[in-house]
Amino acid sequence: MGRFTEDMGRLRDEIQSDRIARQTLIADTRQEVTDAAHAFISDLKSNVESLQANFRDQHADMAEAARADRNAFLARLGGAVADIRVAAASRQASVREALAQSAAESRSARDQAAAALRDDVARMQDGFRHARGVMAMDVRAAGQSFVSGIVHAVADIQQQTQQLVGDFAGERHAARQAWRGEPTKPAAPPPPAVSPKAAANPAPKAQHKAAAHKEPAPKPAEKPMPTPIVTDAAPSRAQREDVSED
Repeated sequence: MGRFTEDMGRLRDEIQSDRIARQTLIADTRQEVTDAAHAFISDLKSNVESLQANFRDQHADMAEAARADRNAFLARLGGAVADIRVAAASRQASVREALAQSAAESRSARDQAAAALRDDVARMQDGFRHARGVMAMDVRAAGQSFVSGIVHAVADIQQQTQQLVGDFAGERHAARQAWRGEPTKPAAPPPPAVSPKAAANPAPKAQHKAAAHKEPAPKPAEKPMPTPIVTDAAPSRAQREDVSED
């Protein structure tokens, strides 16, 4: 047991000495780091102070140089602006003169165009009035001729119809007399048809009376009055009975 006890005691001594050495090393390292940090901070402070001083000096120099450059630029800019204003004023004057001249020219051209347009419109209106009058006369003449043609055609148809009706009535009367055994008599001629000219022309008195007054506006041709168609009266009941007895 003695040797083991010695070994354990020696091990304890070595551990204790190592612990003391470690603590000493930590304390020395901490002191060195603290000294180095203080030295670094002091150096950094001095460097920063020197940099700030240099920056102030350089900033002042830059501000002075910028002020000088700005003043020079403003001076050059003022001269350039003055030159531009003079050039703009001259250009404005020339533009105003050109605008006034062009306005006068356009006004004169517009007046000439308006006068020419008025002349053309007046000429066209005169031509339109003349053409309208001629067309109205042509239309009136065509309408009158058309109406007169219709009147003549209607009169001819009426005359033919009356003649056919008269012939038919005469034949019917002759047949009735022949059926009854009575002597035949010539049928009465149909009434004369009114001619279109007689229907269109008024009576002499009416013409004379109308001539005394102011001539009225022309009126469209009037259609002639249709002539009543003369037909035989229907046989009475006694005549029908006589015919049936025969």
